[in-house]
Amino acid sequence: MKKLSYGLTSAVIISTCLSSGAMAEGIGGLSQAIDTPRASSNLADNLAINFDFREDYRALSFGFQASDRFEIGISFPTYDEGNSSASGNELSFGLRFLDESDYVPSLTVGVVGFGSDDRGSGEYVLASKTIGPVQASAGLGWGRYAQLNAANRGDDDGTIRTDHLFEGDNEAFANIVWDTGFKGVIAAAEYSTIAGPEAEETIAASLSYQIIDGFSVAGFINNQGNAGLRLRFDANPTKPLVQENVGRGPHPYVENRPAQASQPQPTADQVFALLMERLEKEEIQIDRFAMRGDTIDVTASSPTDPVFARITGRVARVLSTVAPASITTFRITQNTGAFDSNVVVLDRAGLDAAVGKPNAAALTWGATSFEASPLNRPAALGGTAFEPRFTYGIAPAFKADFITSDTLEFTGTLNANARYTFSPQTFVSGTVGYRFLNQWTQQDPPAEPQPRSDFTSYAPDIAYLQSLSVRHRFRLAPQLYSRVSAGLFERAYGGVSGEMIWRDPEQNFALGLEATYVQKRAYEGWFGFEDADASTFIGSVYANVGQNGNFVVFDAGQHVAGDFAVGLTVGRNYANGWRIAASTGWSEEKDAPLKFGAEIAIPLSWTSAEGGTSTTDLSVGGPSGDFGSRISGTGGLYDELRASDKRRIEDGFGEFWN
Repeated sequence: MKKLSYGLTSAVIISTCLSSGAMAEGIGGLSQAIDTPRASSNLADNLAINFDFREDYRALSFGFQASDRFEIGISFPTYDEGNSSASGNELSFGLRFLDESDYVPSLTVGVVGFGSDDRGSGEYVLASKTIGPVQASAGLGWGRYAQLNAANRGDDDGTIRTDHLFEGDNEAFANIVWDTGFKGVIAAAEYSTIAGPEAEETIAASLSYQIIDGFSVAGFINNQGNAGLRLRFDANPTKPLVQENVGRGPHPYVENRPAQASQPQPTADQVFALLMERLEKEEIQIDRFAMRGDTIDVTASSPTDPVFARITGRVARVLSTVAPASITTFRITQNTGAFDSNVVVLDRAGLDAAVGKPNAAALTWGATSFEASPLNRPAALGGTAFEPRFTYGIAPAFKADFITSDTLEFTGTLNANARYTFSPQTFVSGTVGYRFLNQWTQQDPPAEPQPRSDFTSYAPDIAYLQSLSVRHRFRLAPQLYSRVSAGLFERAYGGVSGEMIWRDPEQNFALGLEATYVQKRAYEGWFGFEDADASTFIGSVYANVGQNGNFVVFDAGQHVAGDFAVGLTVGRNYANGWRIAASTGWSEEKDAPLKFGAEIAIPLSWTSAEGGTSTTDLSVGGPSGDFGSRISGTGGLYDELRASDKRRIEDGFGEFWN
């Protein structure tokens, strides 16, 4: 995954060096021909990341097919306007109301820039028909699709506005997209009744070439004398680039039979030794083993397999062959690093009844229950004393800068990280950074420090201390997880923070509360502070919704600027470790614009035959402001507990017998 990420990064850097003319804006991350809409792929879970580059317009956008009918887009455009520029932040939706048939086209309605009435907003109604490798579409557009470089439809004051939807002038458009079938080449052409400086109508053409699987580049040109470039990354979390579990055949399951009177039963030491030996080949670690009465209790983990349901199934297979006949229950504990979280309780008779059946996974789920791990457990085999360790590394980080740049400049920072771990629950860590690509021009510090908008007052051209803090995680009760942190959390703030999360493994929701007190860090130097402080007090609800790993996170409370604000994150956790989410926030302050963000985590196991539980993470947010902002770097607990969600384990239970 790292090679793929660096490839995408390099392509973005190259694209910013090209020169091109102005062109009509894109489509907010939704399916598009060139600059006009087209029907979506209808393939649920498809993800697309686009980077558009034109002389006076740039945009980074994300498109996600949440279902076969519904797609979501988030876009971060920047418009150059003479000697100045303006940035946008758009949330978009496309919904197919009518399916395509032999004689009837599909019908899709889309809204780009939902809740906003600025220059990036627009609506459309689209009819599409596919004939072999060709897809043809025609429709009507409002807002941005009714005029070239659309002027403002109103003032975007941060409130959600809907009174302008499908109102005002409209223009017709049509496009055709042809998959040539030749080495990933796709050709497209489109027509719009929008007038430009060179003609009364706009005609455009493009050619796209797939460089490697999932990554393509396209060039555009139109009759208005404009040209542009688009880079595109495509993926589907449910379709890995490599075959999963290569060379990892599971052990057979053996149904339990009553022991014969003359048949000796293995001891706990013998069962533990056999379990360790057989699971080592599958890279599954047993950190704790106990056999008492009719129960075997183990703590299992894997550095290569992110699907805990599959880990649980493979442990159960081996236990079925080595456990005494008197054992009727397997208890398999999940460890998140700092915590023993869930205990997955398997009824051995239920496993016997399920094995070999067509609906074995469903039957096994019916024989499974969940418990919170107890705070104190009796001594067991396999437990080893933790040895403190020191780790460090140096790595570059690249991002599109929406805070200090109005032109979506690509920035590069070299980060030196170090961490000393005292125990599984406690560590101290720090990061020293140096921004080597696209420094900002340092501004004079304001008369009074600001929550966020004074970021460019921090010195940019010297090595700086990004963070230095200590963090301790612990449990107050089996279902109550806690954290305390202290130190320099981020470039602008340092202080103390505490958090608690209540979660019952049998429930599909959790409740959290975080309180933080911080001081504004000095604009110069590593350790000083300004005469300004802030407190935050934020409550959270984490809920799994429906099927397929869908989740919602709702936050509300006092934020950094002392304002009351709410945040909403909606996304999908996949059993294989993928995570895709979109977020937004609202503040009681009227001049606080709505901000949308996107988060993507791609597991190494999705791209590498060797597998791995680590992920490549991408997080993009809208223009940062003083309001609706919270402290970063404190170490949110739910990031550690997310893999222990009952729903996430249930979604992966189809892998239990694999």
